[in-house]
Amino acid sequence: MTAKRVGIVGFGVWPRQAYLPILREMSDVDVVAVAARSAATRDFARQTLGASVTLHEDYRKLLADDGVDAVMLALPNALHLDALEAAANSGKHIFLEPPVGLNADDVGQAIGVLDRCTQIVQADLELRYLPIIDAVRGLLDEGVLGELLTAKIRLRCDWGQGGAARKPDIERQGFFFWLGCWYLDVLDVVFGAAPMDAAVSGGRAMNGRLMDHGWATMRYPADRLGQFEFSLVAVDDAAVTLEVAGTKGEMEADLLAGTCRWTQQGGSWQQSVAPCSEPVCGFAGMRECIAAFFKSINEGTPSRAGADVCRRVHHAALLCTEADR
Repeated sequence: MTAKRVGIVGFGVWPRQAYLPILREMSDVDVVAVAARSAATRDFARQTLGASVTLHEDYRKLLADDGVDAVMLALPNALHLDALEAAANSGKHIFLEPPVGLNADDVGQAIGVLDRCTQIVQADLELRYLPIIDAVRGLLDEGVLGELLTAKIRLRCDWGQGGAARKPDIERQGFFFWLGCWYLDVLDVVFGAAPMDAAVSGGRAMNGRLMDHGWATMRYPADRLGQFEFSLVAVDDAAVTLEVAGTKGEMEADLLAGTCRWTQQGGSWQQSVAPCSEPVCGFAGMRECIAAFFKSINEGTPSRAGADVCRRVHHAALLCTEADR
């Protein structure tokens, strides 16, 4: 199999920590080009990847390079839309970071771009690719909980402790665009539909105008309810948990530990264990997510986090952002 030649657009902390260790493990992937505006960053890319890597100041030159098969877009959020449009026009396969836009108009424009793409496009919604999420989805498909009633995704972390998230660009974006897509996507895995409306209640403890703790409650078709509970000002390590209730039973999953337990009415609790691969690079599920992107390219199969998923997840983020105003 011919190795896929990859270009990375943006070479900040996230792609260095989350992309590179995984890409270097893959025998069928070569990182051949990097685009970065800073000369210091380009020098670092050269030191990291070797003399053979092609460096660009303007990512459009990377996108015009016929020696690149796929691009991984890791730019600041405000630059996502322009880079996505340019990448789509290049015809190269695209791995992108949410959000695709920071307001309704930009999101609509970006989703239109994704709809027109004929190449593989995958959003980096890594929680969707966790083995334990596959196990949860399998149990739901088997009907062990009956008809779904509610689902809650919970994020607790210290990422905003002491005002660590109090940055002008983050405050302008708002919590649900900055961080919400990944967790709203877990509700999308459960319900497979976009919410119809949202109500948000939260507070601003340490991070200026940014809501750093609270709840978003969404109403889904068939009177199902989803909730996203979050705190960026917890004092312990990050935790991501999922609770699902149905007419026949309940389920609880620890997404980072890779464990799930469920029970049906009158029965005992049963447990599944499906941890993600180690070591975790960047965040749990990254290795599985990146591997799935290249599998889609090699097999010509649609991504599990393509245009339709992006449409629903960003719709949820928009509803929550509007409810926060």
